[in-house]
Amino acid sequence: MTKMEETSNTKHSGQMNSSCNSLAELHTIINVIPKDKKEEKSNFIGLSASEFTGLTSSATVFISLFVALFTVIKYSKDHKHQLNLLQREKDKEDILKAKEKIEKFYGPLNAYLEESRVIYEHFANDEKKHLKKQGEYFRTLRYLTNKPESKTKGIDRFKLHDQELLNHILNISDRIIKLIEENSGYIDNSALHPLLGKLAAHYRIIKSASEGKLTDQAEHLENIVFPLEINGAINSEIYKLTKIINNSKEATVLTNKTIDFYNKNHLDYYLQTSNSSDMKFTYDIVREFVPNGSKILDAGCGVGRDTKYFIQHGFKVVSFDASKNMVEMCNEYPFACCEHLSFEIIKYPPVFDLVWACASLLHLNETEFQSALTKLHRSLKPSGILYFSLKSKVDKSKSKGRDFFQHDFQRVKTILESNLSMTHIKSWSTVSSISGAEIFENYIFRK
Repeated sequence: MTKMEETSNTKHSGQMNSSCNSLAELHTIINVIPKDKKEEKSNFIGLSASEFTGLTSSATVFISLFVALFTVIKYSKDHKHQLNLLQREKDKEDILKAKEKIEKFYGPLNAYLEESRVIYEHFANDEKKHLKKQGEYFRTLRYLTNKPESKTKGIDRFKLHDQELLNHILNISDRIIKLIEENSGYIDNSALHPLLGKLAAHYRIIKSASEGKLTDQAEHLENIVFPLEINGAINSEIYKLTKIINNSKEATVLTNKTIDFYNKNHLDYYLQTSNSSDMKFTYDIVREFVPNGSKILDAGCGVGRDTKYFIQHGFKVVSFDASKNMVEMCNEYPFACCEHLSFEIIKYPPVFDLVWACASLLHLNETEFQSALTKLHRSLKPSGILYFSLKSKVDKSKSKGRDFFQHDFQRVKTILESNLSMTHIKSWSTVSSISGAEIFENYIFRK
């Protein structure tokens, strides 16, 4: 080995020793550093890397859930808003359709029927009076088609002024038939179609009879009669359409044990009270004070026995009851218009000729009774008639589950005569058709 090589090896060896010494020192320094100092670079706000990772993961999940929840809420609100917009559009469309139905069909038909009714009141009065004295009633078709006592036929059998009135009635009849033929598409109530068919058939036969073409056919045409239900049926349809136009919402009726009783027992009550013949005596008395075709409010109508009777006899009826199940049963009669309301919340304008409150006010205490009479008084036209019945004798075995209140005649007179300036017309007593142990007191007052 040369001196130069020796010198080079010595230098390299020194470098090696120096490097080894440096590594040894570094190792010593590392071992000397405390454990918590070695992890210092992995710490964040006092958390280890694993803890920090877990925290960020949890935060990510939370944020995701928040975003999802916010999205759902926003979508729900947007969806609800969209549904509200759609409902408003539907309401607008329904209102326009309802207005069109009244303007194009129900309004004109109602006007024609009323015009014809008013004219008929002044038609053939001598013949009507003559038959009434004999306990019979006048029918135009029978008069036109029975066996003639002379050679005159058809319309010539009447006096000149009655011929003029009958011609007006026939002219209106032609317009009604044309209206039905051209606008029957506006009819939603399927039960109304056959009723209008009967009306048109009646008009056509009356016209043929007036022309003298059906002489001596009275016996065969006895079943051709004016369908009295048509007045109430058309009135009910107009009332329903008017509620759509006014965008009326269903009212909230507060229940009590009496209302709950009728909701639970409406079928039994229907079976007990559905026979209108039990009420004939009372119907006949009240009808003496109310012209045919009048407008009636059936207040606390129950299952609709009286509503049906009055519509079938040519009256226009609006009815209400606090029992929802009874309201539904009343409306099963296709020409009824019954609302779910109580005496507490009714607000009818003064448009009725008769308020009929049969066995309904007797469920009201003294304060409620006075309030109800005031509201019913308000709903009457001037000179309108108020009929109602109360119990003077209660069968306690039949009153379980219901409240009954007795109001004596003096109390009734104080409210109606002194406070509301009504006139007492008539009073009478009747025995309940459900229980012979119960007595009803019936009252008629005039506004």
